[in-house]
Amino acid sequence: MGSQSNEVSTLSDDIEMTSSPSHPLVRELWALEGSSDKARINRLSARSGLPVRWIRSLPNGNNQFRERKLTTDRSVLLLRNRKSSFVDQFQHPLGRCAKFYKLTSYNNCNFWCEYCYLYLTFRNAPISTHFINYDKMFKEINLFDRKNIPSPLRLLNLGELGDPLAVDDITEFSKEIVPFVARETNETKLLFLTKSNCVDNLIGLEHEGRTIVSFSVNTEKVHQYLEHRTPSPLNRLEAARKVQDAGYEVRLRIDPVFEYSTWEADYRALVSQIFTQVSPTRITIGEYRPATGLIHYIEERFPDTRLLKINGSLVAEAGKLRYPPEIRHKMFKTIIDAIRKQDRRTHIALCKETTSVWKSVGLNDAGLFCNCLG
Repeated sequence: MGSQSNEVSTLSDDIEMTSSPSHPLVRELWALEGSSDKARINRLSARSGLPVRWIRSLPNGNNQFRERKLTTDRSVLLLRNRKSSFVDQFQHPLGRCAKFYKLTSYNNCNFWCEYCYLYLTFRNAPISTHFINYDKMFKEINLFDRKNIPSPLRLLNLGELGDPLAVDDITEFSKEIVPFVARETNETKLLFLTKSNCVDNLIGLEHEGRTIVSFSVNTEKVHQYLEHRTPSPLNRLEAARKVQDAGYEVRLRIDPVFEYSTWEADYRALVSQIFTQVSPTRITIGEYRPATGLIHYIEERFPDTRLLKINGSLVAEAGKLRYPPEIRHKMFKTIIDAIRKQDRRTHIALCKETTSVWKSVGLNDAGLFCNCLG
């Protein structure tokens, strides 16, 4: 079984009580009647000790609000088949962002980060979901492997629409997908993008160097106030060291970066902490950049969030709200300089930023060594 840290942030004691005592994130499993793989669902239930509730149709949860809505959205795990494609190309690049490929094994996430863009993405289907028709998924991966595409795009991102390791101790999905790609494909790589420290299932797997694990980390203060139910930054970095010792390539994301009273000292301390634990091949940095339509969904779930004050100081740019350019430059430059003091060999990239911003912080001559590319 994978390990979940006991060091998790919660919004209130009432919400904490809604989680099953056997798992810090999931209260119960839901399964859609008619799912083809009832045997798999029953095995997951038996292994995890979580009850299964069989439902006839997909709930939307839109008639619920605040903590109750979060409890429904993200304290259950829905198991069902995926009808649409598992493998698809990202179609909304911003700035220098490439059209990478994503592998959708999960929709939504069981963590409660206040800034999460998935509140908007899944506004009409907010229940955290794992897709269990692996046969269909594996066939699509084999087809992808035979495509004539550039080498940097031969990476399947599992973290675009959900955290692929948050509940891996329940699903044990990594035990199936990692060896499959190592054994059954020739060119394909996997990218697990996660805030979880649930990595025990990865240890000892046959991965042949073709699975990359990327951890999203932030300062202690951001974790405390905004990243509820997630392991601490230190717990994530300790997990990163564990998978790096097991031969996996490790990347990091410092994203989203926030400006607050002690941000400079805090992000420098984070960078120092990173290099005492792990040697990442790449670090990608991104600012807090909510879509303009996201604000309503954040406020609906977190009416007292500190983000509402921050949002008022942002400026609209390319469909996003962003820090003004001079603030972004200072935040990025501070973190980049701190990284280079630690290790000048680590590739540094910016997420969803224009060429002019890359140039302003001294990355104009850098190749596109972004998190989502091979």
